Formats: sequence, structure tokens, C-alpha cells
Amino acid sequence: MELNGLEFKRIKLSLESTKKLQLFKARTGLTPNIACRLALGISLAENNMPALELFTEESGQEINRYTLFGEHELILTSLFFQWCHDKRIEPEEREDYFLAHINRGVELLVNRVRGLENLAQLVKVS
Repeated sequence: MELNGLEFKRIKLSLESTKKLQLFKARTGLTPNIACRLALGISLAENNMPALELFTEESGQEINRYTLFGEHELILTSLFFQWCHDKRIEPEEREDYFLAHINRGVELLVNRVRGLENLAQLVKVS
């Protein structure tokens, strides 16, 4: 299935991200798919590019596309493709950057959220 240029049916996270998602679930009770959705948003909001070379190892948890996105696929992929457009990412690099965003976002999420009470800190009100 292809939607907006992402052809994957499953993604495979790094082993480090998998461990961090387990820790995040223990802290918050939120499942890895929900955490990955938050992670994608956090990473996209960063002003810098995720380093592809840091997120090439794929020996961790595997998540299928529907579980990852749920009913929010169009919204999440639209945000990602807007980022790709803004950063002038070539179509053949998109899946690599998508995976890099998820893995980097998991790291950022686990560092910022220690429990459910900290989730509100992710929302910046201006």
C-alpha cells in the first residue's frame, strides 16, 4: 500500500528505541504505537534534521502500518510530507527519514516524559 509516497507495510525500530518504548510504557501505560505517533510529532517539530546514520540499525520491535498510524494515517503522513517538502527531501530518501524521525522522536519522548503527568509539557501554548 502506498500513501503519499511511503510504501512500507511494517517498520522495524532500532533495538535501543524498542527498549525505550518498553520503559515509556512502564512509566505511562501508553502502548508503543501511541508513543511512536507522539515521537513522530516531537521529531518533526525539531528544527534540525535527524541524522540518518544514527538510525540505520533495525533489530528491534516491528510495527505494522495500521497499528502505527491507526485512523490518523492521513494526518501523520501529511505532517511528514510537509516536512519533506520544506526540507527538499528526495522521494527515495523519505522512508529512511521517516524511520529516523520515529527513532529520534522515541529518544526525545522518553527524555521529556517521565509519566502521564508530564504529557502536558509536550504541548506548547503561545
